Amino acid sequence: MHQIPTQEDDGAIVHLDPDEVLVCEVLGRMRSINARAARVRDVKIGKQNGEEADVMGMKAEYAFAKLFNTFPDLGLTPRSGSADGVISGYAYDIKATHYKNGKLLATKKINHHVDMYVLAVVTEPHVVDFKGYLFKKDFIKESNLRDLGHGEGYCVDQCNLKKFKKLKKITMQNDRNND
Repeated sequence: MHQIPTQEDDGAIVHLDPDEVLVCEVLGRMRSINARAARVRDVKIGKQNGEEADVMGMKAEYAFAKLFNTFPDLGLTPRSGSADGVISGYAYDIKATHYKNGKLLATKKINHHVDMYVLAVVTEPHVVDFKGYLFKKDFIKESNLRDLGHGEGYCVDQCNLKKFKKLKKITMQNDRNND
């Protein structure tokens, strides 16, 4: 049974069905294996292993696509520096963490294929809590550079992220303009 995403503090919580969790876990592990075999550099920020990060990222990407009623990228081709998907003409990059108070983080490597960054907190194997988003121009700037112990990168606290009510209005407006 599919659960409707819920609103909490202007964020969005998505519950994944057991089959969706299994698909994400398998795809995340396959992506990890393929990326390491192709020698794609693992540029995660944090201590988690690459496979764990890839599984968490796949759950977040899948849940975001579910939230916005789009189809997730289920590809297994090794890649670096591309977008996770597109909604209403905006290419997005999902940044996932398991920390409830996690921050939106990105390395200093600028991703020219992305228009916006989204923070997802994967709190349980089946729950993804989207805390907010920022457009690239608001995120990738010198004032957001910080070193959290893993090298300098872009960092924004949850309280400074834009809320999803605003994003839904923007995407609905863009959809109307494209019809």
